Amino acid sequence: MATVKELYDLIKQKQRNGEKIGILQQSIVNSYEAEVPQTTKQVSATFIKNKKGDVYGNN
Repeated sequence: MATVKELYDLIKQKQRNGEKIGILQQSIVNSYEAEVPQTTKQVSATFIKNKKGDVYGNN
């Protein structure tokens, strides 16, 4: 009998090979990824360059 991790790995391998997965397989992937603790965070940063002034933003 396969574990959820083994099923997840098999499904992800099929996806990497270009095979389409079904709804049940996608739900297994979604539930496994929701259970795995996230060790990274996604952040968004924007760099705004001053058109006038010096490097410190003084006009």
